Amino acid sequence: MSILHNPYKGDYDHAPEMDKKGRFRDRFFYKGDLYVLPFDENQKKKTYLPCFLYGGLMFAALIVQGLINQTSSRTLWVVLPYFIQYLPVLFFLLGIVEYLGATPRMTRQQYDKGVGRMHFCGIAVIVLAAISAICEMIYLIIRRGQYDAGLELLYLALHIPVVVVAFLFAGYYNKHFSGITVENNK
Repeated sequence: MSILHNPYKGDYDHAPEMDKKGRFRDRFFYKGDLYVLPFDENQKKKTYLPCFLYGGLMFAALIVQGLINQTSSRTLWVVLPYFIQYLPVLFFLLGIVEYLGATPRMTRQQYDKGVGRMHFCGIAVIVLAAISAICEMIYLIIRRGQYDAGLELLYLALHIPVVVVAFLFAGYYNKHFSGITVENNK
């Protein structure tokens, strides 16, 4: 068993062919599954802006949440889940960039790094925001009376916009990307 696992290893094949000078060259071609969007290139271009807006809104909501200077931000097990929330949001934005370069008939690699990444990262943002909110609530219970309640509750309430934007993207994903069909190209 290899340490490095390449999930796309069986998706490509090659055949030798002779060039004009009589030398053998390998011609590589894709033989894996194709993920076909339920719309054409013009409609695909119309999905760029909403996807970017959802990613930008999630990022902005996290920034606003981090601007609150509450006392729990000095506790590692409260602030660490907040910082970890940035990872799926940044990967979501990276997925949008990958999706921009894809065609409506995507290879498995293009799908995984574009649409699939946006879908997975949207779910991850919801889960991590819930974990962060739970850590904040535990802090509020354990340290009762040792903090400014207004700032702590404001920080807790600012988890809601992050989750709401992620849920809005989930609805958008279900409406526009759930009709993706998989064609066997072998």
